[in-house]
Amino acid sequence: MNPVVIGIRHHSPACAKLAAHWIERLRPAAVLIEGPGDFNARMGELLLPHRLPVALYSYAHHAGGAAQCWFPFADYSPEWVALQKGHAMGAQLRFMDLPHWQTLALADEERGHALSAQGRLLPGRYSRVHQALGERLHVDGHHALWDHLFEGQALASDADFDRLRERLDAYFHELRGDPASNGSEQDAAREAHMARWLAWAVRRFAGRPVLAVCGGWHKRALEALWPQVPESEAACEPPVPRPELPDAAHAAAGTYLTPYEYRQMEALAGYAAGMQSPLYYQWLHEAGAQEAAARAVRAIVTRLRQRQIPASTADFLAFQTTLAGLSRLRGHAAPLRHDVLDAAQSAFVNEALSQPAPWQGEGGALTLGDHPAVREALLALVGDVRGALAEGTPQPPLVADVVARLQACGITLPAAPQTRVLDRRRPQDTQTAQLLWQLRLIGAQGIALQAIKAPHAARGLRQEMAFEEHWQISPHPHWLPSLIEAAAHGATLPAAARARLLSRLAPPARADENGNPLPALPPDAAEITGVLIDAIRAGFFDLGDELARALSARIPALHEHGQAARAAQALLDVALAGFWGQDTLPVLRQALAALAERLLWLLDGLDCAAPAGAPASAPGAAPLTLDDDVAAIRALGGLLRLAAAEIAAAEVAGGAGQAPLLDETFTLASLLRWARDAAKPAALRGAAAGLAHTQAHRCPAGQALSAEELIALTRAVPPREQLGDYLYGLFALTREVMQSSPALAQAMHETLAQMSDEDFLVALPQLRGAFSWFPPRERGRIAAQVAALLGVTAPQQAAMRQLLARLPEGQALYLQARQIEAQAVAWADACGLTDWLRE
Repeated sequence: MNPVVIGIRHHSPACAKLAAHWIERLRPAAVLIEGPGDFNARMGELLLPHRLPVALYSYAHHAGGAAQCWFPFADYSPEWVALQKGHAMGAQLRFMDLPHWQTLALADEERGHALSAQGRLLPGRYSRVHQALGERLHVDGHHALWDHLFEGQALASDADFDRLRERLDAYFHELRGDPASNGSEQDAAREAHMARWLAWAVRRFAGRPVLAVCGGWHKRALEALWPQVPESEAACEPPVPRPELPDAAHAAAGTYLTPYEYRQMEALAGYAAGMQSPLYYQWLHEAGAQEAAARAVRAIVTRLRQRQIPASTADFLAFQTTLAGLSRLRGHAAPLRHDVLDAAQSAFVNEALSQPAPWQGEGGALTLGDHPAVREALLALVGDVRGALAEGTPQPPLVADVVARLQACGITLPAAPQTRVLDRRRPQDTQTAQLLWQLRLIGAQGIALQAIKAPHAARGLRQEMAFEEHWQISPHPHWLPSLIEAAAHGATLPAAARARLLSRLAPPARADENGNPLPALPPDAAEITGVLIDAIRAGFFDLGDELARALSARIPALHEHGQAARAAQALLDVALAGFWGQDTLPVLRQALAALAERLLWLLDGLDCAAPAGAPASAPGAAPLTLDDDVAAIRALGGLLRLAAAEIAAAEVAGGAGQAPLLDETFTLASLLRWARDAAKPAALRGAAAGLAHTQAHRCPAGQALSAEELIALTRAVPPREQLGDYLYGLFALTREVMQSSPALAQAMHETLAQMSDEDFLVALPQLRGAFSWFPPRERGRIAAQVAALLGVTAPQQAAMRQLLARLPEGQALYLQARQIEAQAVAWADACGLTDWLRE
């Protein structure tokens, strides 16, 4: 006995009635439905008393991301009706399609059952068929055409249902044509799999009826393919494919039931396989076209008045009169959806529209630019219905764990967005903040970090140390799916968040266009820093060893000392200060040690062949600057301080302590070597000299950088090209040297005095940058030193300061000078002397 294949459109009430009629009429032994085959073992979950709409959420994810798919069910979905009616008739139920995660794991151009079902893979044929039918029947757009052909027909007898099936078959045949030549590779794979299920069912229930419900796009293909399935393949149920993803060791796939909403099913919202106005089609399914139109009229008028859009009694009467006339004019026994919406537009819109209404023609997205009456009329038929799962519906253990932890912190998902401000300085807020941060790490939808602030804090407080977190907690339709997806990382929230955090440090796999593996990109130091700071904010203070293992292959691949330095400095600030009462060193220590080793290695290889400002950087990386050299030495200085603090703490505790954070002797020797090496970039030499000078007390006797040697090194710097950069690095690490070593100022003065005017002008911008490290008071002291070297007496210096202090008069003189200068330029321009003046 051949199987009966019913071709349907997803979420069509007429197709739902057709499926129910044929199951009652045929009483099949098996009902096969186009749906994800990996859910067959849990089919009973769909028979629980859920409040629709609900959806099967399928996902497959790995280190590179996730593929996602929702397969929604409403009361009027043919697949849902076939499930319920088939179960009531005692039929065996099976989904016969490939797992939906496999559909999404295909290439981008092959994605989307809906694209194929709506003919977007065959835009020419699809458009021609709809245009020809629309012109013949005087119908505008394929949604109106569908309603006119199928939803408005009376279905009372077997003959009515037979005619409906014939019309559906003819319609889908016209859309697709020959399945062998019209379709995608994805269609072919899915249809071959569904044909195997049909062949299995025919063999398994030999002599008894078998019914299949599938998209009309696939019907003729299945009818042609199932007899060709080899007997060996038809002997058993088709196997469920397993994920074959780039990172198979960590790949995960699954399907779970989730609540859904009508607004997610709305075709205008982007659901390609959906129909517009799901609430209207629910009414159509429940009560028929006449009652659905009456409910739609009441809903539109009520919503317009609630939104304070003019809808008078006269407008209401015009609405009803227009609706009755339109439906008769279009040959409808009862008004259909387009009749209702077109009548509403005629009654409530009194001015010209800048664009067609979204339901007209092929339709478009509903936007804020649509007329308010048009927008609200359409939204009235979308509905605010949200489904709910029956109690006891299986969910991953992570879901229950998250709910319990939220309740323990007094958090429930609100009906409207709420903002919570948490202060890390308050112990009672810390636990809640860590929980929300862990939810953020797993990508839980509806939990958003809006800002991190530090009100009334010191200006120099780094962002990593900001203590006030602003969170928004809001209802989100993907809240549950996001938890289901994250459940592949762990059964509890901390476990899943840890795994997601560590996965960010794994180098992403790369391949060329032929699939050949490519070397991993260099790590992003900012990402490394972000992972470690996130670990602290999430409360993972015991992740030090795991992070060290994950970073062992990443930090040594850093090849820009500026990036490494900024990462080290950010972590140092948190390690030295702690994070508002919490010891952060256990989680940061290994990373800081690795960054210290990498910085020493990078700086050892840096020389003037790749001067600061034009280094051989990574592709797409920003050029290195003087600040990178300074930041690197500053980071080493912080690491030296942290190492010294650790040694002191170990001595107080009376124990040996851990292995040193870095080799202090080697680091100090490296600083001295760089300061004395003329081949190093000038800013690096100056910064190294400055740090070595401040750390002279830690150097072995006779090896420290003395004040005399510092002055000699400064004198040896080429003044035109490098002196400014050298002093920039020196003063960044030690400003006090100008006060403690007056001979340094004299050496600089003598060097500058020997420069020509041209050389001085070349060096001036860098010199000004070097002295910008000094605040005004210290600059005044330096000016006094230079004045003394120039022979300016103390009384003369006081007189000069008084002159400079006369700000109002000085400002007036400055403005007067600018006016005179502008007048002179204007006269020169009038006399044709502008070019000469510029020369």
